[in-house]
Amino acid sequence: LFSDLRHAWEEAPAVVYRDGESDVLTILGQPVMESWERPYMSAMAEAACSAGGRILEVGFGLGISAAAIDSFPDVVEHVIFEANEQVCGQAGLWSDGAARPTTVYQGFWQDLVDDFPAGSFDGILFDCFPLTAADYRDGEVVEFFPVAHRLLRSGGIFAFYFDCGSSWAEAERGFLADTLPMLEKVGFSSVRFSDVFVSPRKDCPYFWKDRFLLPVATK
Repeated sequence: LFSDLRHAWEEAPAVVYRDGESDVLTILGQPVMESWERPYMSAMAEAACSAGGRILEVGFGLGISAAAIDSFPDVVEHVIFEANEQVCGQAGLWSDGAARPTTVYQGFWQDLVDDFPAGSFDGILFDCFPLTAADYRDGEVVEFFPVAHRLLRSGGIFAFYFDCGSSWAEAERGFLADTLPMLEKVGFSSVRFSDVFVSPRKDCPYFWKDRFLLPVATK
């Protein structure tokens, strides 16, 4: 389904349209985010911001999680990475009215993270679209695990988008069998998860379960 989209992703038009009660963001014809995900994005932001401080958000999308992060008074700074130029422009416009000091960086996280020293952040929220077939299953997040661990201070929180399997039971089994051990291997001291109920739109091409699994790892 996914060829290597990275070479075209940055300059590709970002299209937002309405389908029923949901806003849909597509880039290069791929479904990036839909507004029915709001409960999950909000829960992910709440987890990432639970220690307050300086928060890194990887992937702006429709800005749902950004708005949630901005609502927490204990957040002292908000840093956003966004690869698509048009979406990044929207993030920049949004940041002009943000309640927390917010800086937006345009580019892929792989090209940006080395500019930040170890222990730079108190919380990280990661939600990237997979741009190669190899990344399709995990949306690049496994590659990001050691980076998140390095960028977080001791006690910092890492929350990320997770989906696998065709049912909640399969998602839970996959997380416990594969993902949790990888988080522990890179050094996270504790890992927990919860479920977040959602109501996907009828024709959503990428999600049809009644809930998401929300992983939260602590350094």
